Amino acid sequence: MAEKRKKQFILIFLLLILVVEVVFLVRRMTLDKKASQTLASVTSEKKMIDESLNSLAHNTLENYVTSKDLLTTSNKAQEQVETSIKKVDEISNISGKVKHQKSQLLTELQKDSKAIQLVQHKIKVSQEMRDIFGTTPFRKNTLVKNLAMTKSVSSTLQDDLTSQVSALPKDEQKSALEEGLKEVTTQNQALATLDKEMATYIQKDKIKTVPSSDEYKKLDKAVSELKNDKLKKTYASQLSLLEQEVIKNDPTLLNDDKKVALTFDDGPNNTSSLQILDTLKKYNIKATFFMLGSMVDTYPDVVKKIHEAGHDIGNHTYDHKDLTKLDEASIKQEIDSTNQKIEKLTGEKPTLLRPPYGAYNERVTKVEPNMSIALWNIDTLDWKTHNPTAILGEVKKELQPHSIVLMHDIHQDSADSLENVIKFLKSQDYTFVLAKDLIN
Repeated sequence: MAEKRKKQFILIFLLLILVVEVVFLVRRMTLDKKASQTLASVTSEKKMIDESLNSLAHNTLENYVTSKDLLTTSNKAQEQVETSIKKVDEISNISGKVKHQKSQLLTELQKDSKAIQLVQHKIKVSQEMRDIFGTTPFRKNTLVKNLAMTKSVSSTLQDDLTSQVSALPKDEQKSALEEGLKEVTTQNQALATLDKEMATYIQKDKIKTVPSSDEYKKLDKAVSELKNDKLKKTYASQLSLLEQEVIKNDPTLLNDDKKVALTFDDGPNNTSSLQILDTLKKYNIKATFFMLGSMVDTYPDVVKKIHEAGHDIGNHTYDHKDLTKLDEASIKQEIDSTNQKIEKLTGEKPTLLRPPYGAYNERVTKVEPNMSIALWNIDTLDWKTHNPTAILGEVKKELQPHSIVLMHDIHQDSADSLENVIKFLKSQDYTFVLAKDLIN
């Protein structure tokens, strides 16, 4: 009897275990089914997130600055990702297969989240730079050259921008943002230095100490290099107060600063370049010609005439390509081939490089460390207006001590306008020098 009861007890116990296992299995199946439904739903949501991310990622920096919707779109996409991650995180008590699906989907969502954050970094930095420069600082994914800051930047904002840019993966957009950040840093430092130095001599429009001629020239040069016209005018008014006192001690200062260099790009040719040579000869003026290697090949005799007339010849690359978009080997080829051609014809190797569009970066200076970059501070816009009156107007508007005037000797309108430009500069008591005399 006892044995029979024992067997019955074991049987009941086994049945109970079986019931528990069945209940557990049913519960697990129910949870797995619910989890699979949630994962399927989130997977469907992820497709929409991926579409948004794809749309966001395939934009240029210029779009990030100008579009009002992209930041809103990126914020919504990030919210969707965070919601989806939360849904997946809440899934628990699931089988191995569903657990693997959960882990895989969670990893993909986290990647999406990171990708959206990178886009948001780009949008934020791009728009911050727009606010700093007061204009769209990018053309597609390239920094616009010669931008002027409209305001100084706090160290906190500068550090934040640096952090945001550092977080980005290396690509064309990061390079452009780094260039923009470098420009902000450079101009900010120049303003801070100038403020400190100016405060040594003048405060609240009252002179504290009269600078020496050399100190004044240093200040004047720093002001002339400012890119923001409004800031430049503010400092110029202070300089004018100092200038009056400095001239009392050194009257030669008046004439010393009035120097101008005429420069001609993109040539030579055998028509307008020769007319320009004749005009320069008439007024006994020496100028600087920044030549393209391709034009040197076409008009070697004109190159020799320009050199024999005593003018300086600089390098403007071989094909007028944007050097910032080339690798080091291509940059070297563009510059070195042109140097070699000019040296072969003239016996002199150019020491000045004028990069096309004024565009250069650290790669360019690294490739040609022994050449000086020669930009300009008066663009006559002859390439745009083709109008002698307008060309002269730009010179009148932008003229300042130590001006480097940009013209193009391949345009007939430029050749036709040159004499009036020279007459005007002479009427303002300017002395004509070569570009290398005004380049640091």
